[in-house]
Amino acid sequence: MLPAVNYTRAADRAIVWKLPVYNTVHHILTNPIYAGAYAFGRTCSKVTLEAGRKRILRGIRRDRADWGEVLLIDHHEGYLSWHDFERNQRLITDNATSKGLVPRGALRRGELLLGGLLRCGHCGRKLHVSYSGSNGNTGRYHCRGAQVNHGTDPCIGFGSLRVDQAVSAEVLQRLQPLGMEAAIKAIETSTVQAGEKRRHVELALEQARYEAAHARRQYDAVDPDNRLVAGELERRWNAALVAVRERQDELDALDRHKPEALGEEERRSLLAWAPISNWHGIMPTPPPPRASGSSVP
Repeated sequence: MLPAVNYTRAADRAIVWKLPVYNTVHHILTNPIYAGAYAFGRTCSKVTLEAGRKRILRGIRRDRADWGEVLLIDHHEGYLSWHDFERNQRLITDNATSKGLVPRGALRRGELLLGGLLRCGHCGRKLHVSYSGSNGNTGRYHCRGAQVNHGTDPCIGFGSLRVDQAVSAEVLQRLQPLGMEAAIKAIETSTVQAGEKRRHVELALEQARYEAAHARRQYDAVDPDNRLVAGELERRWNAALVAVRERQDELDALDRHKPEALGEEERRSLLAWAPISNWHGIMPTPPPPRASGSSVP
């Protein structure tokens, strides 16, 4: 049993004895006060820019080698020597997994679909993932929180195959109509954007033709004997004709690559087909590597 503070009211505190949990024991064993040392600067802040705004991240743990701000060894009487404390830290680090390095609720590395997302219905803790079999490809979900914290039997454990298949089928069934609607929306948006771009090029072509006609009228009105002015007006007319040709070529290219508009009948057919389509399982694929199976592209 370990002492803990129990807040019965807003201002009342009471010391109670509770069964130790993993996080509490880990905090005690990794705190330098446990070894009679005082350390300041075990955490730091980091300033980042996100969307042009400053964001301050506090409580970032430093490596023990970077505790250099204040570290007073033998500051008070400890439960063990500093040498033993450092040896224990090396043992804890060697025995640790990636616990604490993955954000809460994030998908863990593994090929199981729901790794890091399921919780135990008995104690509410997150379910752990384990692999077995000759190739290490057989996955199981199990709750070992009570076992780790209190040494009791695990709450539940079950295979992953049926659960992952049922959840993936349900997710695909929900997403297929949304995906089809998104595809239809994208086609319609592309058609609208193509029409707007063509209208813009048409206006540019109309302006180029006007400027070419204006340059020709100026050239026709000049005195032929005034060769200096006539030469400059001829150059402007030729440049205006080149601009007309470029705008016309751009318009022709848009017409050649114009997306086909989606008719109302085609739209209804696609939406009616989406719920009964079943892409999952049409072309089976081998299981992904354990390092990327739960990643979403």
